[in-house]
Amino acid sequence: MADNTAQEKTEKPTPRRRSKAREKGQVAKSQELGSIGVLFAGLMCLYAFGGFVYDQSATMMTHILSRAAETPVSLAQVHNLSIDLMGHFLRTLAPFMLAVVLAGVAVNVAQTGFMLATSRLRPDLKKINPLEGLKKFVSMRMLVEAIKNTGKICVVGLVAYLVLADELPNFPNIGKLGGLTAMLIYIADVCLRIFLWSLAAMFILAILDYAYQKYQFEKGLKMSKQEIKDEFKQTEGDPHVKSRIRQLQRERAMKRMMAAVPQADVVITNPTHLAVAIFYQAGQMDAPEVVAKGQNKIAERIKALAQENNVPIIEDKPLAQALYKSVEVGQRIPFELFGAVAAILAHVYREKQTHQQVLDAIKQ
Repeated sequence: MADNTAQEKTEKPTPRRRSKAREKGQVAKSQELGSIGVLFAGLMCLYAFGGFVYDQSATMMTHILSRAAETPVSLAQVHNLSIDLMGHFLRTLAPFMLAVVLAGVAVNVAQTGFMLATSRLRPDLKKINPLEGLKKFVSMRMLVEAIKNTGKICVVGLVAYLVLADELPNFPNIGKLGGLTAMLIYIADVCLRIFLWSLAAMFILAILDYAYQKYQFEKGLKMSKQEIKDEFKQTEGDPHVKSRIRQLQRERAMKRMMAAVPQADVVITNPTHLAVAIFYQAGQMDAPEVVAKGQNKIAERIKALAQENNVPIIEDKPLAQALYKSVEVGQRIPFELFGAVAAILAHVYREKQTHQQVLDAIKQ
């Protein structure tokens, strides 16, 4: 039961999970919004440049038909005519193609932001595997897509029916509009209204589809507690390993610190709770240095090492507390503590000198 709970994907995705999904091109995106943008851009271009397209097409047809009788039929002539028609066709439709491309790019960038997923370009044999394709065909996702497409067709059909039903009384009078041009303009106006109302309905459906895709995407990104733990281990390292490394580092630092106590000049104590070992070389160091410090058991070990190696132990509670709080191991004594430390060192050096003089006298 506990294992099943750990595997349930109930946790929000981590930033790393989102980043990896984005690198693979997996983002929340509605294809419907892209289609709406392309259709709307094409419609606006048709509305803005429809007259231009009509004039260009009429000019092209007039030019071709007026010279049809006198143009010799040959392979070279057909080739030249095909090139002229293609150039004319491209010039006429260039605004439409540019608008459609820009609209498609703009809608996709608005949904996902600028994204370059090169991993989607790599060949994947699963994409051409018939079994994989069959699984997708019978999946719940395909069922939802089928329902969406059916609903979209029904909505668009209903909108078209409502617009045409409103125009039905006018259809018997189309012949009285005053010529073919007027009839075509009327039909184009009805078609435009059908198209606009259909686009509006499809836009609402696309917004709902984007909300659904967003929900499905977030649901697919959810992680189990075990996955979050595994990701943390990969990015931050195993906590147990890191704890062991820190422990080893502390042990090595402790050994180095204790090895420096026998070379210290003096150990200043609290007297029982704190111990700070001071080292100084006149002429080579600009200030004394703390080579070891500790409290409680560590302080006892420092004092024991000092006694074993004949390092003087001086009791000075205020100075010991100040040194312990303000100076780390390996750091020099701060200026404000120079006087107190210098006085203790001077006392230690005098004691050593007196002791040496006594030893010299005994030897003599």
